[in-house]
Amino acid sequence: MHMFDDSSSAVKMNRYTVSPLKIGLRVDYKGASYKITDHFMEQNAVRQYIIQSMADGGTKRVFRHEICDARVSSVFSNLTEDTIFNFENNEQSQSDEELPSKEEIEKLALARTEPRTNQQTLWGVKLLRGWLTENKYSSSFEELDETTLNDRLCYFYASLQTKQGNDYSKSALVGIRSAISRHITGPPYNRDINIITDKSFMPSNHVITGMMKKLKREGKDITVHKKAVAEGDIQKLYSSGIVSTDHPVTLQNKVFWDIMLNFGRRGQEGLAELKKTSYAKSKDDKG
Repeated sequence: MHMFDDSSSAVKMNRYTVSPLKIGLRVDYKGASYKITDHFMEQNAVRQYIIQSMADGGTKRVFRHEICDARVSSVFSNLTEDTIFNFENNEQSQSDEELPSKEEIEKLALARTEPRTNQQTLWGVKLLRGWLTENKYSSSFEELDETTLNDRLCYFYASLQTKQGNDYSKSALVGIRSAISRHITGPPYNRDINIITDKSFMPSNHVITGMMKKLKREGKDITVHKKAVAEGDIQKLYSSGIVSTDHPVTLQNKVFWDIMLNFGRRGQEGLAELKKTSYAKSKDDKG
């Protein structure tokens, strides 16, 4: 939809009336906040607006479409521009509400990962901080430049051993590296680096890859899994009446138990978020 103004304060477009934006109205221009201080229209020309930056007071002369959401379609053409640009009321209502604290924002960002994953992150970071302190480095590594951080990680990875003096498994090494990566890329640091894939961290990744190869050559690349639930214990569970179809509570226990036992849902992780749409029925090649 193209919009043309004449010398009057409003023009007829089809059968709808569109008024010019009000002086003093707050608008958005290229991601920054401005307010309209004046508007004018030269003869036989499109109306232009003078907008002033809310940040530094600078002014610009722009056309109407430059401060309008281009996605607004003709189906909204019966709305006045005051309705489309209803920033004043929105900003007033937002200003009346207390902004969330920095701690609350960080908690929301941490909620993107499962609690078990957050625990693993804390564990990996604790190992690195302990190593840094033991070797008389600052335990604050989050803001180190990439070269220094890579150097620290090279020596840290090479020194990794359990409290019993044994080598960590391949999965543990990968988990420690991932924990450090999640920590420095998450709040409040939010660094735009990747210690796993970035070229600047290739030396430290060569170290950890070499450690994994060494484990394999020495026959130590063995992942220790939890013991499976014994068949006798499963029978005791069903015979106890705790899991059955006789009562809503025991039926719920049975459903959750069957899911954990048969679908590998990592224990109880994510059970509360499951919905009907989480499941689908289909056939394999055997029907």
